[in-house]
Amino acid sequence: GTNLLVLGIKQEKTRQLGMDPGTASNRLKKTLLFEFAKKLDMHWCYQCGAEIVDCDKFTVEHKTPWLHSEDPKGLFFDIDNIAFSHKVCNYRAARLGKANPCPSTTAYRYGCRCEGCKKAQSEARKKY
Repeated sequence: GTNLLVLGIKQEKTRQLGMDPGTASNRLKKTLLFEFAKKLDMHWCYQCGAEIVDCDKFTVEHKTPWLHSEDPKGLFFDIDNIAFSHKVCNYRAARLGKANPCPSTTAYRYGCRCEGCKKAQSEARKKY
């Protein structure tokens, strides 16, 4: 009865949207957040400082990592702990850890190619 009706509704939504309704909802929320960030001039990468111009490269970042912290739930939901970053900068920072932030030659060695890291690498090479 009810389960078949719910399944049928979800299948129809999937057919009409061309994707799972949950995926569509998350995509809509990300697009809305990106558009609001642009309107508020908050679409600048926390890691490299450059403008984020493409919604597909836009991510929400926790300035202080919440995972394995003393207060994971508190840090996760703390709005003051939230920033926006390019997807590649956010993921790179997670791999590097916060000990090697942009811009730096270390971040450059690990693959960051933001302007700050390229400049740091260039200046380091000039010294040798």
